[in-house]
Amino acid sequence: MNLICLDIEATDNGEMLELSVISHEGCRTVYQSYFHPVTARSWPNSQAVHHITPQMVRDAPPVKKERKKIETLVNAADGIIGFAVDNDIRYLKGNNIAVRDDIRIIDVRDWFWYYKGKHLDIEFGSVPRLAKCAELLGFEFSEESEAHSAANDTLMTIKLFDALVEEAGMDLPLDEAIVRFEALFEEERRRYAEKMAHGFISLVSTQKGYVVKNNHNQPASDAEFSIEVAGRFQAEHELREKFRKREGAADPNHYDLRKSDIEYFKSYTNVYDPEKEEFYRHLTKAKKKAKSGGLNMLFR
Repeated sequence: MNLICLDIEATDNGEMLELSVISHEGCRTVYQSYFHPVTARSWPNSQAVHHITPQMVRDAPPVKKERKKIETLVNAADGIIGFAVDNDIRYLKGNNIAVRDDIRIIDVRDWFWYYKGKHLDIEFGSVPRLAKCAELLGFEFSEESEAHSAANDTLMTIKLFDALVEEAGMDLPLDEAIVRFEALFEEERRRYAEKMAHGFISLVSTQKGYVVKNNHNQPASDAEFSIEVAGRFQAEHELREKFRKREGAADPNHYDLRKSDIEYFKSYTNVYDPEKEEFYRHLTKAKKKAKSGGLNMLFR
């Protein structure tokens, strides 16, 4: 199985500064280069992390000169290994480097959480940085001297991956072990999504009317009425739609509810629907983001 591990360092605006690619078999470096960014002249935020200065990339080639070479190398692989590898894929695509849709993506961050992190009570989606994961698996990896160089990050990512494959204890060929892990992790992801969907919807009374609040762990502390639901974002959306005619003229987030509305609220229930919950979760985030930018009417 032809697996490669890659890591990218970038500017504050997402232009690639460094790419390191090593083969999983033998940890052989197959590509390593700095890049001269086209638009960015400085990148103070990311430089504080990876320590790549403008001087270091002054004579490096622009990504566009290396694009075809990188595309060919990446897309010849059966799979890409990385730590938080979605970010690296996004950088590749953002720099006009195409990545095959069917290429297998192996995120060592997910492997770490499943086989180590959850037993340390690390929340799903809250895996620490690469250096901390290395430490927890017994590897020495000094952030000051080693971490955040793309070359060193790829080597450590491979070490972590191999250690986690061993931790899994699957007596399977590597390709079958990867497929097995993907099924296990997807089931765990589904369970976590259902757990996070569960929560409470509360009605809070204010001088301007009732406010609808959505909480995961417990009802709003100032709630007058609360209900427990299986899908809280779906519930919030459906209740707001039900109360739409009761919106306040000055502030549509406040509702002038009648007794019948309160009774409807108290009797409301739903069943967890993963597709609906994910859709309404993203919609709620989009509305909040739009509202903060003065665009709330786009979603009305």
